[in-house]
Amino acid sequence: MSFSSFASPMTEEKNDPIVGVTFSFPWMNHYRYVNYYKKEQAKTFGFFGLGFSGYYKKNIHKVSLNISLTEDLSSPIAAINFDKKDITTNIGNTYFELIYHRPLIDDVNLIAGMNFTNYVFRVTSMIDSISSYKKIDQTLGFSLGLEYRFNYYYSVAGVYRPAFASFETDGKYRHLINIELRIDLDFKKNQ
Repeated sequence: MSFSSFASPMTEEKNDPIVGVTFSFPWMNHYRYVNYYKKEQAKTFGFFGLGFSGYYKKNIHKVSLNISLTEDLSSPIAAINFDKKDITTNIGNTYFELIYHRPLIDDVNLIAGMNFTNYVFRVTSMIDSISSYKKIDQTLGFSLGLEYRFNYYYSVAGVYRPAFASFETDGKYRHLINIELRIDLDFKKNQ
């Protein structure tokens, strides 16, 4: 197998299947989740995420299997908040998804698929009488979004991931919406 990402991609035959990897950076994240400390539905916005996927492309069709994690850091440059609050909460998640990518118009792709998501809610307490803990909610959901390709390698995507089923059976709505930068690297077998 040879690394062909830096070869001239425009000279490849359109019918040749391509296998590759994508590094993604879900930088802006909006969460709808359950705040178990306050015992209520909550929503928040935060920064930071990392992802990795493998993909298969042939002609205009692309299928990818993704794994990513996100957090709700309060700063886009990942600065840590050193406030001495007695109790803090935060949300993050890990998701696995199978996505189909299809060109919509020009450099814009429609992306759609299914996901399995772990919402990880954490309480950190500096008070002796209140324990720190974490609660994980597992959900099944859809993944739906748009991807804009700057060139052959770089793209930005906005993805909405609503949960349609929760293993918590609590009837609470959850979602993740994020904007992420993606870098595709193709691999191709020697012929």
